[in-house]
Amino acid sequence: MKLIQTIAILMLLAIAIHIQRIRGDMAKMSKKSHVEDFEGATALFEALTSSPNDGYTYEWRVHTFTINSNDIKDVEEEEEQEVSMNCTVLYLDECTSWNKCRQTCEKTGAASYRWFHDGCCECVGGHCLGYGINESRCSQCPEPSCDSDD
Repeated sequence: MKLIQTIAILMLLAIAIHIQRIRGDMAKMSKKSHVEDFEGATALFEALTSSPNDGYTYEWRVHTFTINSNDIKDVEEEEEQEVSMNCTVLYLDECTSWNKCRQTCEKTGAASYRWFHDGCCECVGGHCLGYGINESRCSQCPEPSCDSDD
């Protein structure tokens, strides 16, 4: 009986170590991403991301933030101007494949997309610099069983 208990404890420890490795791998994967540009249909993207209370249920979350760019120059005056614009991105709720992310973002009219190696997909609007937010923020991805500290 004592031998069975010892074996069970060792197996549980091995499982716990394996889970910790998976969590570490997922954390690394959420920092790596692939980006690509599209032609973009700005009006479509803005329409889809601007009215969250339109009665429809979407499987994404919209984030809008202000960016300041002092790299934009007035062509006629050749002087730098600080310009503020709103950057809007949408994150698909669930994990998706790289190809599904690309197709979904293109259909929303996004100007570009960022697919994180943990499966999170970010569609990026036309007024964003540097492909939006370089952070995996999908609400259900990576799946809680791999990402939680419980």
